Amino acid sequence: MEALIDELEKLLNGAMRMPVGGKVLVDESALRSLCQEMRAALPDELRIGQRISGERDRILSEARAQARRILEESQAQLNSKLDEQGVVQAARQRARDIQTDAEKTAAALRAEADQYVLNQFNTLESRLIRVLREVQAGQRSLTQAPADPKEGSGRS
Repeated sequence: MEALIDELEKLLNGAMRMPVGGKVLVDESALRSLCQEMRAALPDELRIGQRISGERDRILSEARAQARRILEESQAQLNSKLDEQGVVQAARQRARDIQTDAEKTAAALRAEADQYVLNQFNTLESRLIRVLREVQAGQRSLTQAPADPKEGSGRS
């Protein structure tokens, strides 16, 4: 996407400047072609966002699996010590502690993944807004250009 933005800037920098008003004449077909390329590049940015979301889901799945394993281990420990009442109470407490820790860990991982995805979407949104503004400025420049090409030629 950066390369396309650079190409847009290059197109604007190479455009013929009007002597008055700070306007430029831009090759319409080149600008339209660049706009099409930018539109084609947008799905790549969206796929990146989807990949990030998939990574978040994978992290959450791993956290859930780890929590299940911890709970199963706790249950196994609990079952092996059912013969002793004091040990049973301690095991139950330990199982609750492990479950609480696992839930906290899963919640923290979920929050980190959500924040990471949100940051990536915010970055993507900023880039897209910047590209949109540049395209809109180019469009405004084209629509505000004089209709008579002789007016912009600098001849008197």
